[in-house]
Amino acid sequence: MSKMLMSKVADPYASALLNLASSTNTLDTITSDINDLLELFDSNENLVGYLSNPMYSRKSKKDVLEKVIAPLYFNENTVRFLMVLLDRSRIDLLESIAEKYLQMVYDFAEIKIAQVSSAIPLTPDQELDLISRLRNRTGAKEIKLVTNVDKSLLGGLKVQIGSNVIDLSLKGQLRELATQLDTNLF
Repeated sequence: MSKMLMSKVADPYASALLNLASSTNTLDTITSDINDLLELFDSNENLVGYLSNPMYSRKSKKDVLEKVIAPLYFNENTVRFLMVLLDRSRIDLLESIAEKYLQMVYDFAEIKIAQVSSAIPLTPDQELDLISRLRNRTGAKEIKLVTNVDKSLLGGLKVQIGSNVIDLSLKGQLRELATQLDTNLF
């Protein structure tokens, strides 16, 4: 299934989960559950493969899923939601649904996700300073950093929030300088 089609199918499920979480005052709990589920599914390909396989009965899939998530003490609404996904053969879309749900929650709570690539790992002080600057720039109540190291940047960092990119990397500055030189020479 294409990423665009997956997103289209995931939207109503994510929206329904957000409405459920909001109406039952369990937004924090269900959001925590969804983060835990993403980790669980990300670290256990066999589970995902089993739950997505049409050869196994829904009953056996539900039994396996209940055994796996029982020790994690998920909210009853989260468990019911997972069972609906199993019943509708949409459990393979959990990752897309969860990501869309988290984005909706962050938008609802005015939290922005900033994808940060830097040449070297950021120190905790640098992260706090960056969060403060991004909060001022975006007007968001909270900024959540997702950091990674990209040695090809040579120095500095690159920040992406939604479709906006702030390129403060040495590589980006060199590319901009080269463009200016090409324009001025011709």
